[in-house]
Amino acid sequence: MKESRKERNNRMVLIFLCISVTVFAFLYVKNDKVIDSKDTYTPLYLVLEQGTSINENPKVALYKETNQEHVLAIYEVDVSNGHKFTALQAVTLKGIPEKLTNDESKRGIWVYMSNDWIYLDESLEAAEKDEASKIKDPLFRDELTRVKVEELHRQGVQEPIAIHSLAADQSLWLVVQKSGSFSIVENLQD
Repeated sequence: MKESRKERNNRMVLIFLCISVTVFAFLYVKNDKVIDSKDTYTPLYLVLEQGTSINENPKVALYKETNQEHVLAIYEVDVSNGHKFTALQAVTLKGIPEKLTNDESKRGIWVYMSNDWIYLDESLEAAEKDEASKIKDPLFRDELTRVKVEELHRQGVQEPIAIHSLAADQSLWLVVQKSGSFSIVENLQD
């Protein structure tokens, strides 16, 4: 059976549309900010910049799962407005990071995923950087002593597992709880 000219033109249009949709989908996925890793979820917190005075807001990186997406975001903590978190940058990760740490330049973040450290600049874009600039232990993380745990319990914070100083004078703290949630605590006595 011979194909008519109209049928052939319809077939060619359909082939062209399929190819166009495929190319568009490939370009869309390629431009999406996605970084690869494994599949177990634990929220991660990293203080990027402490506030040095009562009016200076600290910056915090926070990784969490939101609507089944893995999101790493940089927030500014507004100390004058009830410790409100304001997102400055965010990126969707294709997978789950295991660790976060600071860069010695204090501009980017090192993310440990898929058995490898990846450097993300201040815009949370993957960039090439010498791993020697990675700080071994996160900055502003403090020892969680028995005295601090007792004081946190008195302030209503249950099961703290980590504590990070948000202010240079140590008047403001980010406390991570076993559940993965966090609390902001002022004037923690030691």
